[in-house]
Amino acid sequence: MLERLRQCAAKYGWQCLSSEWRGVNSRHQFACARGHAFERVALTLLYRNGGAPVCVFCQQEDIRDRWLGKLAERGGTLLSGPFIGLFARYQIRCAEGHEWSVEGRKISEGRWCPSCAHGDATRRSCCSDGLARLHAKARERGGKCLSTSYTIESRLYGFECAKGHRWEARANDIFRGTWCGRCAKSTSSGQVDPNGLARLQAAAREKGGVCLAEAYVGSAEKYPFRCEVGHEWLAIASQVWLGHWCRQCAGLKLRQTIDDMRGLATARGGLCLSAAYQGRRTKLTWQCHRGHVWESRPINISAGTWCPQCAITNRTRRRDH
Repeated sequence: MLERLRQCAAKYGWQCLSSEWRGVNSRHQFACARGHAFERVALTLLYRNGGAPVCVFCQQEDIRDRWLGKLAERGGTLLSGPFIGLFARYQIRCAEGHEWSVEGRKISEGRWCPSCAHGDATRRSCCSDGLARLHAKARERGGKCLSTSYTIESRLYGFECAKGHRWEARANDIFRGTWCGRCAKSTSSGQVDPNGLARLQAAAREKGGVCLAEAYVGSAEKYPFRCEVGHEWLAIASQVWLGHWCRQCAGLKLRQTIDDMRGLATARGGLCLSAAYQGRRTKLTWQCHRGHVWESRPINISAGTWCPQCAITNRTRRRDH
């Protein structure tokens, strides 16, 4: 088998350095064509279904060479130590003399000097046709640009829409398509569902309650409601249409009673001696099947705790045995 392993390694340009066969699942020593020495499990070579195996050291060298090649293409210089991987940070200097720290993978992804990038963006923003583009964009919307000079896209410029509304906006926002805020608001208000109030009233009736609002102004607004037992509250229209209703009623349905506590005690073979339930954190009086009486919160009983005296007795018996 060792000879077969050597032949298999030679097929990939490798050399098997092991002098004895250790088994198909054992690691054997190899050297690649570049002279890197390493170990591999024999099975991965003898019964390989895919392409040629890869030497990890060769792979790392190839990544390093490609990375350094990208650096040289951009006219950059590596200032801090050797290349040790794409996720390490390196100090770089660009052809313009700017220095910065960056992860190796960022260079592989095409990132470069942030100072140069900022300068390019500023130059683009200060392009000579900036003001003309702003005026043209305003005319497209039936309005006009009131500014007479242009510096950068992030500065505020004056505008007037077809209805005479005036405001200031950044050039890059106008280039992206935003326009008069007052016109946009009036347009959206005109899109309110004319049947909104009727729909709210119908939803309330389905729940046995009443919608107390007299007007509808949008699905995101709050409106007054009253449930069938008289609770009143404010709720967002869209939430009511999704089925949400009176929170107080929902809380009452989840609330437990003294009968629930008595049921808990009965299940443990004991009794709940209290006459009223005042919440899961208010202590009640309990009695176990051995007659021990103590006080404990319902939340603890629901969680599985029971008579403390019985617990001590049981621990003592286990220790004695």
